[in-house]
Amino acid sequence: MSFFRVGISALVLGVSLAAAPLGAQATPLDPVNTVQIAGAPKAPTTGELTKNHASVLALVSRAEPLSPANYTPKDLRSVSGTSLELRQEAATALEKLLQAARADSQSLSALSAYRSYDRQKVLFNGYVASYGTDYAMRISAEAGTSEHQLGLAADVGLSSGYCNLKSCFGETEGGKWLAANAEKFGFIVRYPSDGEKVTGYKYEPWHLRYIGVEHAKAMNASGAGTFEDYHAALLKASKVKTPSASDIKAQRESLLVLRFLPPYRDWSIGYDFAR
Repeated sequence: MSFFRVGISALVLGVSLAAAPLGAQATPLDPVNTVQIAGAPKAPTTGELTKNHASVLALVSRAEPLSPANYTPKDLRSVSGTSLELRQEAATALEKLLQAARADSQSLSALSAYRSYDRQKVLFNGYVASYGTDYAMRISAEAGTSEHQLGLAADVGLSSGYCNLKSCFGETEGGKWLAANAEKFGFIVRYPSDGEKVTGYKYEPWHLRYIGVEHAKAMNASGAGTFEDYHAALLKASKVKTPSASDIKAQRESLLVLRFLPPYRDWSIGYDFAR
């Protein structure tokens, strides 16, 4: 099914999908004004976007916490060669990404993946103890608000350990390779360097979020600066009603009337809503 069904154009939504990357966690002011979604892949439903934590397009943040807070994915499995877990689809994608990196002479390793509510709670509280609450909230998610708990997020770094979990990772050859190739495997770099006002988090070039190949490519080919932007545009599109046969007929009939009004111009030409 195409993203817009028969008779629906991008003009109906007043939105667009053009060019940018990555990101994610507070709500942008008006993202759909800059995000084009015409031609995006399979249209998700409103429920998939807002209520289904099993959806690869689920948005989890402080503004959109998990419910229940101790949610656990049902299809977790180990990522090959590690003790880390991800959901089945994401684990397979990450394995392929790491294999491709090795084929391109980039030695990357998975550093972290699924975290339970309890594990995230320990980590966040540790950051609070070390740095204070304000800074801790810029670098870590409170338990029940972390993408890692979805089983769809992974932290990736250099096998050498150089610049791992630091912003300088983005300037390494491995970090640049990751940013350029993540979408081919269904991942986005979730927290971009210019996205903190939207996401609530500092730049994390190592943090990948799985959203599926089609959506990763669509987002990175769009004007969506963060996943929040892309998600908001998808949500708006999911609420647009597809015109029925009777709607199309009524549109045609109203245009037909215009043909016989002064100055007797054929107003219907070029306005066939059934095409």
